[in-house]
Amino acid sequence: MARRFIVDSMLGKLAKWLRILGFDARCNRIFSIVQIAEWGREGFIVVTRNRRWGSQWPLVQLTPNDPMEQLRELVRFCGIGREEAAPLERCIQCNGELRQIPKEEARGAVPDFIYQTHALFHQCPGCGKIYWLGSHPGRIKERIRRELGWTF
Repeated sequence: MARRFIVDSMLGKLAKWLRILGFDARCNRIFSIVQIAEWGREGFIVVTRNRRWGSQWPLVQLTPNDPMEQLRELVRFCGIGREEAAPLERCIQCNGELRQIPKEEARGAVPDFIYQTHALFHQCPGCGKIYWLGSHPGRIKERIRRELGWTF
């Protein structure tokens, strides 16, 4: 089963990077220990910087302020391996799983130049955002290589 995360709302940039890596990363405000325990029973790892909640599993309490340092600490703490990642398969805005769409469905929803020069498009069923393989994915993969030592 793929790892799933509930990321405290104060760690939105970390949630974004987990989504970029293909993990189910839901951004929620944490209200109670009961809520944390329920998420744990549902199979989620709960991630926060708030010391108020303690440090008992399924809670992972991070210390760094920087999102990339947070990601490295989480990867180390949870023993997450590169083989678990499925980069660029989730919407970074809403966490939806992207699905490939016929090129025609992207017409009018992406700039004309992008439509003319790209053959492959993916869409988030949650928010409708359309993705394509431009230069951004290459830069993201390079950043992941630099930060985590993972190549895709």
